[in-house]
Amino acid sequence: MNVICVDDEKPALDNFRLTVKNFSEIDSLNLFQRGKEAVEWVKGNHVDVAFLDMEMKEMHGLELAKRMKKEAPDICIIFITAFDQYALQAFRVDAIGYVLKPYTRQDIRKELEKAMKICPPPGKRIYIQTIPGFAVFIDGERMLWGRAKVEELFAVFVDRGSEGVTAGEAISCLWPERVADDSTRSLYRMTYKRLLDTLKEKGIEDIISSDGRKKYLLTEQVECDLYSILEGDREAVKNYGGEYMRQYSWAEMRNAQLSNIKFAD
Repeated sequence: MNVICVDDEKPALDNFRLTVKNFSEIDSLNLFQRGKEAVEWVKGNHVDVAFLDMEMKEMHGLELAKRMKKEAPDICIIFITAFDQYALQAFRVDAIGYVLKPYTRQDIRKELEKAMKICPPPGKRIYIQTIPGFAVFIDGERMLWGRAKVEELFAVFVDRGSEGVTAGEAISCLWPERVADDSTRSLYRMTYKRLLDTLKEKGIEDIISSDGRKKYLLTEQVECDLYSILEGDREAVKNYGGEYMRQYSWAEMRNAQLSNIKFAD
């Protein structure tokens, strides 16, 4: 976990650093004497847990917690203080812990273990490129699919977005020359299972949903140039050069729609 500690007294920060030394739960630790600097850090960096002193000269711990929650709603706040009278107020700002000074290694470890259960892991950034060709990037790294039809099935889900895709519609895109008989439907089910397995390997299986009849890509969980154009993003429209998912013939209908949007802009 990525952890920060804020206390306006340097000896207190040094003590915290020594207390958590060699804690396997902590991947990174940053210490701050000024609340404003800590807030700026939270703005630009992922932080899982913030240990905050309560009575500080520049900014009270309760105010600091509110500002951090505004910037990072999922951050876990734990107060470490010599004062017990703020406990009720602490939990009103959604703190998950309240540790009184002097504390022990076990006190801090217990709070970290609690945070690991409560705080969600950071989500993966998924960027889907459809112009001019189809590609998927997870945290900046291009995704490798292994099987062409698995990748193409995902491309169909991307193209249809929140409209959803039936098995028959997917089959007509992937195997237009085949009759949608039991054999072809079995092939589709196998391809869909391989798609889910591939997404699960990458830790992004939750981006596909189903209502029984249709399968959907949860578009709010991804970034995609297609969706930016459809939402009227002028820069995205400008970047469209006349090609869309050029490796797939079934994408021509959408390409015509995008051409019309470009012409009308």
